Amino acid sequence: MKVMMREIIGFLPGKMAEGMKLLEESFAFTNKKYGPIPPVRKYTPWLGGGNAINTIIVEVEFNDLTQMAEFFEKTAADPEMMETMAKWEAIVESDKEELYIVMP
Repeated sequence: MKVMMREIIGFLPGKMAEGMKLLEESFAFTNKKYGPIPPVRKYTPWLGGGNAINTIIVEVEFNDLTQMAEFFEKTAADPEMMETMAKWEAIVESDKEELYIVMP
C-alpha cells in the first residue's frame, strides 16, 4: 500500500529562500548518504488560502509504511542531519505533517 507524506512548512518572514536552500541541501545529503529517496514534489499556495510568500508544501510518496519508517529512522539518527534540524528551528514558524493512503 503506497503512502504519501505531505508536509506544510510555514517559514518565518524573510526566511523562505533560506528554507528552500536548506530543504534542497537536506535532500541532496540524504540521496548521497542513503541512496535515492522517492521523488519529491514541492508546492506553494496560490489561490484558496495560505501564505504563498512564506509557505511550502512538500510531498513524498513511499511504496509502503516500512519504506517510510526506515527512511526516517536512518535520517533521524544521523548526527549530520541532527545539525541540520537545529538550523530549521531558527527559520520555521509552523510545520504540519499529514499521511495519506494513495488510491489506486
